[in-house]
Amino acid sequence: MAGEHDKRRLVDGLRAEIQRATGRRYRIDLEALDQESLRELRRLLRDLEDERRRAVQQARMTPWRLP
Repeated sequence: MAGEHDKRRLVDGLRAEIQRATGRRYRIDLEALDQESLRELRRLLRDLEDERRRAVQQARMTPWRLP
């Protein structure tokens, strides 16, 4: 029972993160994934957001450099 509740929270959190990051809703069946895969997907989204922030910060600090 607690496992299902944790999975539901992960799914809801991932949907919110995806929508916040993209501004769109995707019809991805997140319930089909196991908890480990959901955690890895959450980690991937956070890593991508961190990478985006670093790129923005680098561009602000040295706008004359190309990637």
